[in-house]
Amino acid sequence: MLMLTKDRALALAMMLMAGILLVESGDIPPPTSWQPYGSALFPRILLVLIVALSLLILIRSLLAGARPADTPRRSFPQWLAHNRSVLGLFLLFGLYAALLPLVGYIAATLGFLVLAFALLLGINTRRKWIINLTVSGILVPLVYVIFRYGLNVWLP
Repeated sequence: MLMLTKDRALALAMMLMAGILLVESGDIPPPTSWQPYGSALFPRILLVLIVALSLLILIRSLLAGARPADTPRRSFPQWLAHNRSVLGLFLLFGLYAALLPLVGYIAATLGFLVLAFALLLGINTRRKWIINLTVSGILVPLVYVIFRYGLNVWLP
């Protein structure tokens, strides 16, 4: 009998949400004369990618089989300490959303990516900092150029 594990529940929930959003993306207005692909292209690409990655998670969890949950119950302070990266990312994203209209896409996104990578990777060496700054420094302008010149979408 198949058991609903965390991985399977996550994969199914992500596929359901992405499917709903894909259907709803049909309400995005069609391309105008100055838009070569329209505003719906990028969200649809991301949603298809989310569905594909969710399918991968689901397949891997089915191949691995269900393992019994052996994680002990934690007190609230222990839970906070264990999940500080996740909570930090939520706070960082809130700060990003607040700063985006004030400082613009490039500055806000560059700061967000550098800090998010630092939080997730636990940057403690010069090499990791170089990788962080290089990836962030390439990714932010690349996405900006794709939106601005490829999709003709203005970013803040």
